[in-house]
Amino acid sequence: MGEILRARFLASRVSRDGRFGDESGYSMIEVLAAIMILSLAIIPMVGMFDAGLRAAVEGGNYDRGRALANEKLEEIKALPYESVEEVYPPGTRGCTGSMAPGFDCEVRTAYASLGDAAVVTGGSPGTMMQVTVTVAWDGNSYATTGLVSKDQP
Repeated sequence: MGEILRARFLASRVSRDGRFGDESGYSMIEVLAAIMILSLAIIPMVGMFDAGLRAAVEGGNYDRGRALANEKLEEIKALPYESVEEVYPPGTRGCTGSMAPGFDCEVRTAYASLGDAAVVTGGSPGTMMQVTVTVAWDGNSYATTGLVSKDQP
């Protein structure tokens, strides 16, 4: 009887069959199949990260262009009317001063007057000028418009 128990014990130690069947590990085919399935799931995610990064950069550039245009317009509006006429006569000019790298600026001015329902541009010098500042970058642009008026006594 002792020999039978000893033989069973040795057979269970040598056999790879355990409680759940063959427990020898994963085959190379199974590992390769798992890698392929994971790759099919991960590759589209990399594209999403790239698209998200591009959108964040474009949004940042838009915000920067908008801030630069508004800053330049406020700078011009802070000048006296006569200085605006002198520095930015009616027409289109490049911006004075420094601009952020990769951004270009243009100032367009025109004499303006109040019409029935809107601001009317063109004509002769009066008491107002319409100022439009356009900032451009990488094929995109942002424009903002304001009025500069002459102080009335």
